[in-house]
Amino acid sequence: MWDDRLLEVCRRHADLVAVYESRHGRLGLLLRQTLAPLSVERVDWMAETRAIVRGIVVDFRAARFTGGIVVLQWLPAEDVTRIVARWVRRWDGDPARRSQLTATVERAVADQHFLQARAATPVTLDERDAAALSIRMLMPAGRALDDAGLDSLRVWYETMAPCWLAIRPAQRRRLVLQTHVWIAECALGDPVSGPRLALKDLGPDGALARALIRLITGDDTPTWRSWIDLVRLDLARALGRPRAQRSQAWGRALFMIPYRIAVPRRGRLRGLDGGASARRPA
Repeated sequence: MWDDRLLEVCRRHADLVAVYESRHGRLGLLLRQTLAPLSVERVDWMAETRAIVRGIVVDFRAARFTGGIVVLQWLPAEDVTRIVARWVRRWDGDPARRSQLTATVERAVADQHFLQARAATPVTLDERDAAALSIRMLMPAGRALDDAGLDSLRVWYETMAPCWLAIRPAQRRRLVLQTHVWIAECALGDPVSGPRLALKDLGPDGALARALIRLITGDDTPTWRSWIDLVRLDLARALGRPRAQRSQAWGRALFMIPYRIAVPRRGRLRGLDGGASARRPA
């Protein structure tokens, strides 16, 4: 059972963000470390978390706690969300970090459920390469969007890859993936000055528009040009946000901009957030 002696143990461990207790007296430890390490970092991450947990468990046993202990970092995302939702939180050493970690895992679970509902569709090797290129460009470069950092954004993008590759029709899929490459390379390559520099590429005849137009096949260039204009306008508005607003959610939203813009239809206006619009040719 939980008592004041265990609170004293928690206060001695700075890496212990929160402690949850089940109705049967089992404890769940939420550490400061990420819940979603990169594959190349997993060995070091496991060694670090094991060392931290070893010290915490020794102190809990010394405080005469004999119940079971689980570490949320080592559990599947679905189990983490269930513990956070159903168990009683007995210790809250860093509410801000706890919120970041739990929000990350909740988004991961929601994304996984979404992906499971999507039907797979054949894609070309070039399209798979484009998705892989975006992932590689999101590798950490010494700067972070927020405490989660570019590594978490990369994990999210990699998790969403089946969704990107399921976009239809194929023309729209190619355009979305090429836009993602541009976002990863130009806007997020340097999270500090990249957004400002990337804005220069978003003109009607800028680098992004030219790269996308080259991918258009068939006789629908004017129609797809309207789609490109919508993407440019939304990206320009998002990249123009103050640096303080460039959070992890902001980075995810950049990749969702081309994804959420529907297939263009002739003769219709598509409104944009904030009142901007672009006309599709009849």
